Amino acid sequence: MSEENAAERVRLERERRGWSTGELAKRMTEAGYPINQSSVWRIESGEPRRRINLNEAIGFAKVFDLSLEDFLGPSTSPEEKIMQELAEHVVQGYRLAAQGAEFTTKALAAAEKYCQDFPHNRKRLRGKIAIGLSFEYRRYAPTPLVQEFLKGGKMPAEPVHSDE
Repeated sequence: MSEENAAERVRLERERRGWSTGELAKRMTEAGYPINQSSVWRIESGEPRRRINLNEAIGFAKVFDLSLEDFLGPSTSPEEKIMQELAEHVVQGYRLAAQGAEFTTKALAAAEKYCQDFPHNRKRLRGKIAIGLSFEYRRYAPTPLVQEFLKGGKMPAEPVHSDE
């Protein structure tokens, strides 16, 4: 990895986290790799750029929570790697959300079937579900499917399957 790429990686990782050069210097020092704010700035923007020594490279990797190999990285640009990681996270999040929606659909359909088979337990089952979900409401907005169920609407007889 060239010095230019290493300096650019420091800038990109710092900006990605919303840290100032002073904040990065503070975190490096706290991690046992003392560096001052002006040195961070000279690494990123100096003319000529300040070189990064091995101890500093190890420190940057540590404070950015990267392996040294990932910090020094393959020959792809730091921007490409960050974009690839972000794209993978979005796709993974979508996949997990789709799987979660399918699981929720199946569970709600089973609960609805139970309510049809045992109507005298409908209110108690809905109450148990509501109590269980109330903890999740603090972290996540309820999906329309869950809102419909809790209002007393009917769920699909067959679960909805995602197209994978």
